Amino acid sequence: MSKLVLAAGSVRTLQVTKRWFNLLNASHPFVIRFEHDEVVGMVGRQYDFENIKRIEIHNPSDDELRIEYEIAHIHITSVADGNVKVVNSISVDEIKQQVNVKINDEVKVLARSEVGLGLDSLDDIDIEPQQSKKVIDANPNRKELILQNTSANPVEIRVGGANVGQRNGGIIKAGGALGLSNGAAVYAFNTDQQYAAKLSIIEVLL
Repeated sequence: MSKLVLAAGSVRTLQVTKRWFNLLNASHPFVIRFEHDEVVGMVGRQYDFENIKRIEIHNPSDDELRIEYEIAHIHITSVADGNVKVVNSISVDEIKQQVNVKINDEVKVLARSEVGLGLDSLDDIDIEPQQSKKVIDANPNRKELILQNTSANPVEIRVGGANVGQRNGGIIKAGGALGLSNGAAVYAFNTDQQYAAKLSIIEVLL
């Protein structure tokens, strides 16, 4: 396992000598740039850089970035408790026998992230105790929205539609992050009775 620390607003270049870039841990979302493209780096994601020789790690936030990663020939999946599972992969060079697949057969495909063309770092949102606030308006050109709970105190934030509240919506624990893949308007609710909450936002545009 390799570790990397980047100061706020800094960039680090990494040589990619193996196929898979497995992101095991990160203090907050960041940007990975390669050739003429870029993707958002988030914990638990695996990136296939088979034909890529060099990548750049960009820390666009105002906070220090700490990441733990593996660059390997095998596909590694991390789980919440910090354990690591290795997913066996088969490399097929040639298929000599015809393969027929029925339409109702289950086919499992390794999902890959599409590349967004724009990245917008929005101002932090402060939410008072037991209050809700609109985080962002609807945007049909949005590919992904990344929300991180950067509160100074251990408060939980609920995220969802206009009716989000104490007992509904997705939960972001202190220090945690949540990715949403749609262009709907998003609201957040501070579940804490005493402390204010802070939400940091990155919007990936098509």
